[in-house]
Amino acid sequence: MSQKPRWFASTDLDTAFAVARACHSNKARKTDPTPYISHLMGVSALVVEHGGSEVQAAAALLHDTIEDTSMTYGHLVILVGKPVADIVLACTDSTERKRDDQMTPEERVADWRNRKALYLEKLAGKPDSDPSLLVVLADKVHNGEQTARDIERHRADGRDLGEFWSMFNAPRDMQHWWYGELLANLLAKTWSPEQLPLLDRFRRAVETIQSA
Repeated sequence: MSQKPRWFASTDLDTAFAVARACHSNKARKTDPTPYISHLMGVSALVVEHGGSEVQAAAALLHDTIEDTSMTYGHLVILVGKPVADIVLACTDSTERKRDDQMTPEERVADWRNRKALYLEKLAGKPDSDPSLLVVLADKVHNGEQTARDIERHRADGRDLGEFWSMFNAPRDMQHWWYGELLANLLAKTWSPEQLPLLDRFRRAVETIQSA
């Protein structure tokens, strides 16, 4: 006997995907030419598979729009509604930042470190009931597992890991710090039983990242 879904997808999800596609269609991952939309789809799928609502699934598709594109919170409210836009804003580490090409390499690293520290402070203050937390966890799992797989491929091919880390906005030691602090903050939250496997996946990914 087939089961009924927890919720029925509406056209709201179609709208969120259309906005995500329009905002990110010309972008690829940092380490290979995979279209960036794959990350957004992957994060949304993880949210749905671990108990998330349609609002959370839509926000997962859009979680990078305010941070990485010209999309604003106000525009998102108009396009996809306030509940979705509020989660996207809660997942954003900065709404105002200079473009990378307007900063020196040293300024870019300092900016990255400052934004991540503020993000961690905001994350630590989120109550366990905050609907953005599942989106945050799914995002970090998807990013972390991709990074861990890239590391394992570099090792298997005998390639220099220093070259791998040079593709990121901050050096290896800062990436290790970032992932370690993320894990500590997420471990401090209370998760539902269906979300705990996702937390464990992130823990394993961080172990691989910090070993490189």
